Amino acid sequence: MDGNPVKEPVPQTVNILGVPVRVVEKRQLIATAAAWAQQDECKTITYVNAHCLNLAYTDAEYRSLLRQADLVYSDGIGPVWAGKFLHRRRLTKATGRDWIYDFCTLAEEEGLRLFFLAGAPGIALQAAENLARLYPALRITGCSDGYFQPGSESQLLEKIADCGPQVVFVGMGAPLQERWIASHRREISAPVCWGVGALFDYMAGKEARVPAWMDKLGLEWLWRLCVDPVGKWRRYLLGIPVFVFRVWLQKMHLRFS
Repeated sequence: MDGNPVKEPVPQTVNILGVPVRVVEKRQLIATAAAWAQQDECKTITYVNAHCLNLAYTDAEYRSLLRQADLVYSDGIGPVWAGKFLHRRRLTKATGRDWIYDFCTLAEEEGLRLFFLAGAPGIALQAAENLARLYPALRITGCSDGYFQPGSESQLLEKIADCGPQVVFVGMGAPLQERWIASHRREISAPVCWGVGALFDYMAGKEARVPAWMDKLGLEWLWRLCVDPVGKWRRYLLGIPVFVFRVWLQKMHLRFS
């Protein structure tokens, strides 16, 4: 031993269409979030899937917000494939429904205070009630829907401050949630702000769950398309080929190399 302090390993990320995506497994994701929630620094966590990366490809502001986030993880099979194709690195698909129960277990053990900001009126509250039945000791200090008027944001921020959460889950969908978090991060003293998309729609029972066998085969996109073909055909039937082509361009060092 030379007496020098041991340096922590540099966080590992892979560049996918200009966005640094963390190489992190589910257990590491929730452990990191729980640890950050008990520190004084302000951290931002969010996710990407193929649709998010397509949006970031043409939206420089959104891409910049993803680059500024402290942790960006894969929420879909698209980034998992791209990580292997571009960098020969194994990413893990960690959708909200995969980690929320384990996170709630850890939050219950650690006594973490949570705030839910998400969805249409009633969604966040219903999700909180459902989770409270499963985790009676879970400290959900407040809820709000995501359909507030711009002029009422000050009241929302005051409510969050009064509730004193350590983790604020923001489920407005990308890129709105990332923009909202960035716009108000200095006003939110919670150590962790976490963009979670439609997570609480699932927790509230408003969105159908993908069958386990389809999820295991990486076919969640096909399930979503079948459930909502009118709303999702453009995202998947057009978006997936476009995503693959853009990743190929990066592989050929023609973009975001």
